[in-house]
Amino acid sequence: MPRKYHLTVVGAGYVGLATAIGLASRGHSIDLVEVRNDRLGALQAGQLPIHEPGMDAAFANPEIRGRIRPGALIPDEPSDAVLICVGTPMDENGRSDLRQLQGALEAARPHIRAGVPLVIRSTLPAGSSESIVRWSGGDSSRLFTNPEFLAQGRALEDFLAPSRVVIGTFPGPDAQALSVVEDLLGSDTCPVMVVSVIEADLIKNGSNAYLALKLSYANELAVLCEELGADVITVIDGIGLDPRLGRGYMRPSFGFGGSCLPKDLRSITNVGRDLGLEMHVTSAASDANDAHQRRFARRIVAALESGKGRVAMLGLAFKAGTDDVRSSPSLRVAELLLGRGIEVVGYDPHAGMNAAAALPGLRVVATAAEALQGSSVAVIGTEWPEFRQLDWRALGPTMASQVVIDGRRLLDGPAMTALGFSYAAVGAAGVPQINRTKQSARP
Repeated sequence: MPRKYHLTVVGAGYVGLATAIGLASRGHSIDLVEVRNDRLGALQAGQLPIHEPGMDAAFANPEIRGRIRPGALIPDEPSDAVLICVGTPMDENGRSDLRQLQGALEAARPHIRAGVPLVIRSTLPAGSSESIVRWSGGDSSRLFTNPEFLAQGRALEDFLAPSRVVIGTFPGPDAQALSVVEDLLGSDTCPVMVVSVIEADLIKNGSNAYLALKLSYANELAVLCEELGADVITVIDGIGLDPRLGRGYMRPSFGFGGSCLPKDLRSITNVGRDLGLEMHVTSAASDANDAHQRRFARRIVAALESGKGRVAMLGLAFKAGTDDVRSSPSLRVAELLLGRGIEVVGYDPHAGMNAAAALPGLRVVATAAEALQGSSVAVIGTEWPEFRQLDWRALGPTMASQVVIDGRRLLDGPAMTALGFSYAAVGAAGVPQINRTKQSARP
């Protein structure tokens, strides 16, 4: 029978919760440490502080939840392993802010008994190994990194059925401690790589940077298609038939966001520049992403009569399946529109409160219908299935003008046109113009 461990997981964000719930579902007992009062209060009340498909049902399972003990402090009682899952967000200079990691490592140091492995699942910029050794107490033989590859919207699924497991080690790793880490986090169904810490960091940073490059390329093709009168989906389908290229992760939109891709692009760029290297490709991808969002905002303005009117932003999370608004393209575009004096009304089925806190000038409402009422342009900002299922026939007449710009290629364009909408999508030619003959009376 597999061994059951008593573990300490520090951090109850997306990574920490997926880690804690995933390990608890395998029968391990978890001390889950979280210093944010809002998150800790929700967990102690039996609720998750984030929206993540699959996690709610797992956490509602009495057996799984009974194995997780939330608290604000690292307990003194012995633990078989300590896993650090705190955030490493971008600072104002585009570099990884490691203060949460430093605080977690220094707080954990007195509670780690001899022989116990310390595993960092937080995303690290390459070249930070000396700092984490110092913060953790100086003994690197039982210090490991285990970069996560969890896609938001399927984080628990990715933890339980990973595509690969990467374990980073310092020179001379303790064999027994490494065995515990492999037993806890390894997998019989995917490759397990035991590599150096620097290699592990570059695998993580490089994976996200490459995904961002693919999205940037797809979005750049979309811009060409709009200008030349082609459809980007057809173009990408044809490109994807080449087995060397594939179709995966090339869905065009008006930009990518979230806590990982923009940060890792900038991180790998800055690490290279610190070494005197010009990171031309990753730097260009960051610039291109910003340019796509600015261009999309201009496209919305062009669809407004004299650049005036109300815009309904449907979807505020950076992607469907999450309530995370970090680096959300929808919020960035809303910010640009607000800066032009254009009223923006937003709706999201899960991210409304987070969006309102992140962008105070944005008016967030409780339903899509309320956002659409009186708006001149509706923008699909996030690919929530709910928006495809709206009763557009009934909602269209409540708008000041029936104009839809689909930033996610979510809706059926011909069907929307048949309903009387002026419809345009990313990667397709044309900017919809307000048709005064279809304009309904503003409520």
